[in-house]
Amino acid sequence: MNIYYYYRKCIEKSRSFIARYVSSARLDIFLFIAAIAVIAIVASSQLFRQPAKPKRTAIFISQQCENLLGRDTLSALIQEFEEQYPNLEIQTAVNDDADIVFFDDSEINDLIKDSALTSLKPYIHSETQIDQWAVPLVSFMDLFFYNIDILEAANCDRPPKTRTEFIAAARAVAALETVFPLALGLSRDDPLALRRELYPWIWATGGDLRTPGAENVTLSRASTDAITFLGQLSHDGLLAPDSFGKTGVQRLEEFAEGKIAMIAASSRDIPFLQRAVHNINFGITTMPQTAQGKNSAGLSWIYAGLSGDCTLPDEAWSFLAFVAGRKQALEESLGAVPGSYPSAFPGNYVTKDPLLSKAWEIFEAVDIVEYYPADPLEEETARTIREKLSEVL
Repeated sequence: MNIYYYYRKCIEKSRSFIARYVSSARLDIFLFIAAIAVIAIVASSQLFRQPAKPKRTAIFISQQCENLLGRDTLSALIQEFEEQYPNLEIQTAVNDDADIVFFDDSEINDLIKDSALTSLKPYIHSETQIDQWAVPLVSFMDLFFYNIDILEAANCDRPPKTRTEFIAAARAVAALETVFPLALGLSRDDPLALRRELYPWIWATGGDLRTPGAENVTLSRASTDAITFLGQLSHDGLLAPDSFGKTGVQRLEEFAEGKIAMIAASSRDIPFLQRAVHNINFGITTMPQTAQGKNSAGLSWIYAGLSGDCTLPDEAWSFLAFVAGRKQALEESLGAVPGSYPSAFPGNYVTKDPLLSKAWEIFEAVDIVEYYPADPLEEETARTIREKLSEVL
């Protein structure tokens, strides 16, 4: 009997231990689940307590902005602007539906004619036609580029200053039979062709494109002389072939490759040639003119304006004005000479670079031509000049 009671007692103790263990395990599981629930509730309450981020208004800029200003520069400007205006964001338009249009001289007439720009009169007060439609951002000067090594090989100890000297140098270069003396990029696919290739030859002498005071478009004596001069070069075999088939970009690349001895270009192209993989040894000077004397040169610009389809003009203007206020940063990033006009002064980036310093010296020594690309007669003038060029080239 003692054994029986002892056995029963052992079983009861075992059942009691198991019951306590199971109860404890259930309690632990319950506490674990409860803790998870509390954490979830606290996290949810904290999440909902955080204020929702305000919806940002998108301002769209034209696609050519990156090409004109450079990707790194544009990104830095956008980042700084969005930090100051957290309710706005800048995006690049995937089509023509931009709020802000960035462009150069060649496009302004078509943009105004097509009502593709909104008047800036509510934001600025200006008497000039261009400033009513666009803000000038950065300026560049017309220059004459020459390959130092090629001219030395042709026994030319300095670049030509006059057209007579140019013809002599061109003939000496042609005698090398390895490169062309001069190249023109007059392709109709290049909207800046005439502005870059012909107008600087005309302005170098202080001439006008048209006869002043004429009711219709009548080319000036300076224009017809420049056209005749280029025709003579073509007749004498001193021009690279396919003048109407090549763009300025293609001709600049040929110059960078050492295939062309001399070329008319912009101070805007100096950084490109300095970075060229061909490591070209080149110099810059003024355009050759008809006789010795003070030279004249034109300026080209990068502009920005509000699109004619802009639905948020005030918000878009805030970014346009912000970019215009960063002119010095734009000038330095582009290596622009002169950068601004008429109130211009050389930045540190100019004084530290020998070629940019030389360009600045040229800028200070020449007369600046007053050129208005928004002139309503500009389109007809360009058409007349092209007709005359096609007859002689």
